[in-house]
Amino acid sequence: MTDTFTPDLDLAHAVADSADRLISVQVFMSGGSAELTGANITRELYDAARANRAEPLIYTAAKELLDRVKPRDTVVFCTGFFDPPSMIDEMDGPLGAVALARMLCVTLDITPVFLTEVANMERMAGLAASLGLEVLDYELARTTPFKAAVMPLPIDHDRAKAEAERLCDLAPAAMIAIEKPAPCPRGRYHTGKGLDVTDTVGKVDHVFAEARRRGILTIGIGDGGNEVGMGSILEDILRVVPTGDVIGTPVETDLLVVAAIANWGAYAIGATIAAALHMPEAIHSLEEERRLTGTAAALGFIDPATGLANGWTDGTPPVCAEAVLELLRQMVLLRLGRKNPQNPLQIPKKWAERHDPNTTVAIWADHLARKEADYFGRLSA
Repeated sequence: MTDTFTPDLDLAHAVADSADRLISVQVFMSGGSAELTGANITRELYDAARANRAEPLIYTAAKELLDRVKPRDTVVFCTGFFDPPSMIDEMDGPLGAVALARMLCVTLDITPVFLTEVANMERMAGLAASLGLEVLDYELARTTPFKAAVMPLPIDHDRAKAEAERLCDLAPAAMIAIEKPAPCPRGRYHTGKGLDVTDTVGKVDHVFAEARRRGILTIGIGDGGNEVGMGSILEDILRVVPTGDVIGTPVETDLLVVAAIANWGAYAIGATIAAALHMPEAIHSLEEERRLTGTAAALGFIDPATGLANGWTDGTPPVCAEAVLELLRQMVLLRLGRKNPQNPLQIPKKWAERHDPNTTVAIWADHLARKEADYFGRLSA
């Protein structure tokens, strides 16, 4: 948050309220298991997450980041979902992590740390570079804007516990999980369809347990019930998700954001912060979105619906993410336009203030009545 600008929370709330609804529209899949049912899983999980919250989920997440994050603070982005049979990470999660990290670099001057499995670290570095975030050693990255670090999330439990302590010793202002698998109550990790992938994914539960123990803000963004943060609605996951009794996780975060595609939740948080700070330029452009998606595909990130590295995410083509991004941008731009007295959106308001609108309407009503009478008179002649 800047020292000279008080965040416009009213505008942020308005954007977030619309954004919540936009990103919870189930376009195709939901957490990999929607193909098993015709139910709108996303909407039901969103309703469960919102049930005990007075404010939109996106607004609460954005406001907490605005309140807690200071310039040069570290923010951790935990992401990467290893997907069989391709045995590589999927598109959902890493793209949202990079986009939100870039947004927070622009608006709040953070140092991003991407936390992911060793096998995915090089890909994450390449993806971050596509939006101008150079990955360096952490101690060097934290000295300079638009630098980031990538750190390992071990598969081995003991190593994961040690890395959790090391990471939290950096005193990050926030830790955000985006489409990151978490264990079920039996301690096993699963894909949306219920395949056990415990031995191929990082043990993220240790990281978030340590972060919460130390009072670090934690945010979970997910779409299907098996991701970090979904523990707060576990009973609903068991009820709604066909594979919920297998994949549902008890791992909670301070805040949970439910989205049809987790990347969109990250985009929406960024747009809400941009609204609060009157910085629509901070939202990444369509050109940057296409570069991000193209780079991800070139690096091998896959669409879990097909296993192909074709730029699709959760069974949806890139145009869907582009449309969501552009709608979020317009939610900010159009509302900001209403606040600018020189914006063309103000022409009707200015006209009403400068003239006698009632007299004008009466003149036009008389004109239209005569025109209509003349028209029907000619028809009956």
